[in-house]
Formats: sequence, structure tokens, C-alpha cells
Amino acid sequence: MKDPGEICGPIAHIYRSHLAYMAKELEAYRIGSGQFDFLMVLYHKDGISQESLAKILKVSKATSTRALQSLENEGYVYRQRDENDHRAYKVYLTEKGKEIRDVVLEKLISFVDTLLSDFTPEEKEIFRQLVQKAAFKLFEPGFKHPGCDRTDDLN
Repeated sequence: MKDPGEICGPIAHIYRSHLAYMAKELEAYRIGSGQFDFLMVLYHKDGISQESLAKILKVSKATSTRALQSLENEGYVYRQRDENDHRAYKVYLTEKGKEIRDVVLEKLISFVDTLLSDFTPEEKEIFRQLVQKAAFKLFEPGFKHPGCDRTDDLN
């Protein structure tokens, strides 16, 4: 491919649009941009370590801490010291965090429906498969973002 911007540009635009949309839609719930991603992981892995959350979402420990503190202050999650490692925390959804699940999912579905509204059912399936295939490559052990010196933020 001669111009990687033909792929990276639209992906970045979709990502930024996704964050802006979700921030606007969840503003009334005091859930900020990017914080819903933490909730989405917890909906699948409640009780995961704070460090694992950061790794899964490919964010720094500091970013993870700030996002979780905000969610904790709003009553969506709580952190508890890990019994096996007293330096680490596990993160759990509160009842309020569990109750907001359907709202968050509804907003995500609405965004995806808008994104794919001009696609045929076949195109939607092909797009889903190709996006998953591309993303899967980035989960491979040893993947390191070019220009990033800190592998602990990405792996």
C-alpha cells in the first residue's frame, strides 16, 4: 500500500468519532470519554486486576488509575486490594455499574448501527470479519507499537 493514511486515517476518524459520540451520549451519567471501555471489560471480566485492565485497553497505569477513580467516584466501580498481592487492586462493578450496562450497550449499538447504516448485511459481516482479523494481529505476543519505548503500556 502506497499511502497507509488511506487505512489509518479512516480508522482514527472512526475511533475519535466513537469516543466523542459515547462521551456525549453518556454525559448525563457522568461517564467520560474512554471510561465506558473500562466498564465494557468489566461486564465480561468483573473482578479483574487494575493492571490487567490497563493492558487489555492498552493504556498506561496512570490513565487506568484516573479513569477508575472517576468511575469509582460516580459509584460505578470499586477497587479492592488483591488478597494474593497487596500492592495490586482488583476492580469490581457496583450495582449501579451493573444497572448502567444496558444503557452503555444501547449507545454502542446505536453508534455501530449508524456507522454501518449504508452497508448491506453481507458487507457488515465481511467488515466485521476483516476488522477482527486486523485487530487480532495486534494482540500477538511481542507486538510493539513503532516509536513506543514502553512495552508495559502495550502488551
